[in-house]
Amino acid sequence: MASSASSLSKGPTVATLTAIEKVLREEALPMSRYKIRQALGNRVGAPTLDDALAYLAAHEMVYDEGPGGKVVWIRAPLSTLTKLRGKS
Repeated sequence: MASSASSLSKGPTVATLTAIEKVLREEALPMSRYKIRQALGNRVGAPTLDDALAYLAAHEMVYDEGPGGKVVWIRAPLSTLTKLRGKS
């Protein structure tokens, strides 16, 4: 049986998470997934965006109403931001 590395999802990259964070912070208003993808120049596919938003929501960095809803950046505690950015 051959193993395929392409079938394994590794989740969104740090660059993708950072780009989404930047878009949401600059807009400072709730945005649809479609608008987020447009702001990113459609460089991020819908499944990757969903994974990224789920990750950010799990770390209480965004409020996400889910597909068809809006997403808004919320302030995360400094300790969370520091841990996620790998700084001590």
